[in-house]
Amino acid sequence: MIWMMAITAPAQELEAFAYEPAGSLVDGSGEGRDDEMIFLPGMRFPLEAAPAYLNSQVYGHGGSEGPAGGQCHENNYSYPWRDNYCESRRFSMPLCPAGTGHQGQDIRPATCDRDQHWAVATVAGTIARIGSFSVSLISDDGTQHRYLHLEPSSLEVAVGDQVARGERLGRVSNAFFGSDGERVPTTTHLHYDVQMNLDGRNVFVPPYASLVSAYQSLLMSPESRCDPVPRRGRTIEETEGCVEWFGPPRFWRKEARETASDGSLFWTNAHAGASPANFARYGLQLQARGTYTVEVFVGEGRNRATQVAYTVRHGGEEDVVVVDQSAAEGWTRLGAFDFAEGGDQWVQISDNTGEEGRDLHLTADALRLTRGR
Repeated sequence: MIWMMAITAPAQELEAFAYEPAGSLVDGSGEGRDDEMIFLPGMRFPLEAAPAYLNSQVYGHGGSEGPAGGQCHENNYSYPWRDNYCESRRFSMPLCPAGTGHQGQDIRPATCDRDQHWAVATVAGTIARIGSFSVSLISDDGTQHRYLHLEPSSLEVAVGDQVARGERLGRVSNAFFGSDGERVPTTTHLHYDVQMNLDGRNVFVPPYASLVSAYQSLLMSPESRCDPVPRRGRTIEETEGCVEWFGPPRFWRKEARETASDGSLFWTNAHAGASPANFARYGLQLQARGTYTVEVFVGEGRNRATQVAYTVRHGGEEDVVVVDQSAAEGWTRLGAFDFAEGGDQWVQISDNTGEEGRDLHLTADALRLTRGR
């Protein structure tokens, strides 16, 4: 099965995003891990801009085990994506069916030009190591995020630097070095892998499902810029880069509505499950601490769910406010909350409302913060 996006992607993204399931490797390249677990919810996609293409560097065109054609072959720069975690390698990999395999995921940027496309921090953290062609970022929980094949001369960070989520690290290249220190070019791509502690041991975990979710969020928020919230407050539209979208992309739908805050909104189906299948998170970076009134815009037409939960994270605390969207119209107040200066604060809307129904929808539109109560 191939998932297809059912929304309008950025103007420069002319093709519909599609991806093969996790663990579906190129035939003859090994046995993948069938694992849809999102190990890194809320991560930022590791390339600054779309489009990007996940596929094998070894078994793709121009690879040592791939079909004829150079690395710039058009098939390498087209959808659908393919997982290549656990692809045949000699590295010890406890989570792979063979016990050995590829440690992460290869990502081609928009073009095969080297030293042109920026790699960025997927999470906030500390630069722990810089190798001859690699950068290792450690998040606060000890998870290691590793970037390979960055152009050494392009690095924007040094060991010990504290970086923010989305901050530039370096440009993607074909950098690779042999044991003698001589540069041995590989294909132009970013190798991204994640090592975390599971059941008391540090292992490389499959990043594919997390990357799918992060890319979906990047495409659904075509304005990659996310401006901070000034002292007086501001309105955040659902198309801004501050908003992240999670869950299977076919279940978030964008729709033009005259009743929406900016003429459009996203909607999805409500369900009675214990955990959200689809949710949207509005990231907040405040320039000043203080009390802010939080409101959400509820557009008419798809607002049918009656128990929509909004989680507000503010100043290290979380509050849940339940809204009957079917009775709401326009700007709807969630309450006044004390926010801290800086980030790690957000408002999240989730689809697990506790209700079931074929046409029971909920909408995600603009969010507004206003200083004071």
